[in-house]
Amino acid sequence: MVPRLTALERTNKELTDMYDYSRGTPYATDSLQGAESALGTQRSAILGKVLGLLGFAFVFTAGGAVIGRSLGPGAFFISMIGSFGTLIALQFLRERSPLNLALLYGFATFEGMLIGMILDMYIRSGMGGVVINAGLTTAAVALAAGAYGYTTKRDLSGMGGFLFIGLLGVIVASIVGIFVQAPLLYIGISAVAAILFTGFLVFDLNRVARMRGATEGTAILLAVGVYLDIVNLFLALLRIFGFAAGGTSSRD
Repeated sequence: MVPRLTALERTNKELTDMYDYSRGTPYATDSLQGAESALGTQRSAILGKVLGLLGFAFVFTAGGAVIGRSLGPGAFFISMIGSFGTLIALQFLRERSPLNLALLYGFATFEGMLIGMILDMYIRSGMGGVVINAGLTTAAVALAAGAYGYTTKRDLSGMGGFLFIGLLGVIVASIVGIFVQAPLLYIGISAVAAILFTGFLVFDLNRVARMRGATEGTAILLAVGVYLDIVNLFLALLRIFGFAAGGTSSRD
């Protein structure tokens, strides 16, 4: 009887283990780990695309800055028309390769022309240090904000509406500032803009992190969004540092 009872107990234990769902099943765990690994790889691939496009865009921006400085005041209208034209065209032709890349880098070049004129104004005023400080601060803030937006587990899509309302407020206040020459208004707008575009960086990198598959056109538009966040953050910080340094020609 003892051997028979031992065999029966062994069978009962095997059946219990088989239907003990609290212990989890190896194949389910492996499947979950595989899905998480695939998702992580996909996220990294999208981030790599966006950062790669962003890096090349800033190379073309640097080239545009050199062109803008050499052309002088005439570069302003060329930059404005070219930037708006290429950006609008990119919205419609984002999936048309290689035209989409040409439009992206053309947009970055036109933006660089305007930035080059602004930087030349600061440098001619003896505020080269202001430009360097603004650039370093922009790099640090962009890195920190982008890292948070990408790594956080929270869905920050709800920030979009608030950021858009804030952007409209900055635009309206900037238009008012053209007619009302008030230093406190000027520095206030710049400070709010710096905070606003820091928020946009967090928001846009969070979008990248939560993206599930992205075409080349989608990656390009994401890169444009991050590019504009960084450029506008830099210009806002440039105005703040220029104002703090006592510059009167910092109103760009």
